[in-house]
Amino acid sequence: MTITPADVFAAMALPPMNAPARRLPKDLLAQHSASSTADRKLIDGTIERLDWLATLSPATIGIAADMDDERPVPAIQLLAMTARAEPTQRLLTLIHRAIPVPIVLATALPGNAGTRLSLAPLRRAERVAEQMVVERLVLAPDLAQPEGPGAAAFLANLALSALPSTTLAATYGAMIERVEALTVARITTGPFALCRDPASCEARREALARHAQAETEWLAARAAARKEKRLAQQVVLGETARMLKDRLHEIEGELRAV
Repeated sequence: MTITPADVFAAMALPPMNAPARRLPKDLLAQHSASSTADRKLIDGTIERLDWLATLSPATIGIAADMDDERPVPAIQLLAMTARAEPTQRLLTLIHRAIPVPIVLATALPGNAGTRLSLAPLRRAERVAEQMVVERLVLAPDLAQPEGPGAAAFLANLALSALPSTTLAATYGAMIERVEALTVARITTGPFALCRDPASCEARREALARHAQAETEWLAARAAARKEKRLAQQVVLGETARMLKDRLHEIEGELRAV
């Protein structure tokens, strides 16, 4: 059975919420986030529907807000998206940027291909008062079948009662840690494992960023080598791809050790 956004939010074991879920108009999203015609087309062409499901706040779950001057977390919004096309990182960033508090976005991929989870820490914009910007986009590997590498353990660790409850910022940070742990499990085909301490979390995050960059470069070099007609350039690109593949293996070893 395919994992759905409803399964993800059910795994959080939230207390009953009084406010009913509601559909968010795409034109409202475009108004608050799209800065160009291309962005508006991306929103309209990719999103089938976007639903607000719940707000995690001091009033709803009894966890204190974090009102840090640079990265305030007064609430966490839970959203579900049904996609009619593969969502790009640009689209996901637009959605996270449109709402001035951190969100957990669960996207149902087209063709019942599973669910993709995204989170994004926010910080205050430097030049525009009261505007928040996406600090980084955190994407979980696609959740297809519950028996996929790490998927069952990931869902089992999402329960609100198992997350830090000092502040909402700590709760959101723990959700991000679980997404990163799932990513490591998929990359290394190892078990789902949370960090031992904050230092190991930081080391894991840095290694994941280097792995993502190396993977992007490797895929580009491999594709260029396959298209290249000149033999000498094929050799150069092939060697570049081989070196990048070796770098990926090295980083995977680091991730196993963190």
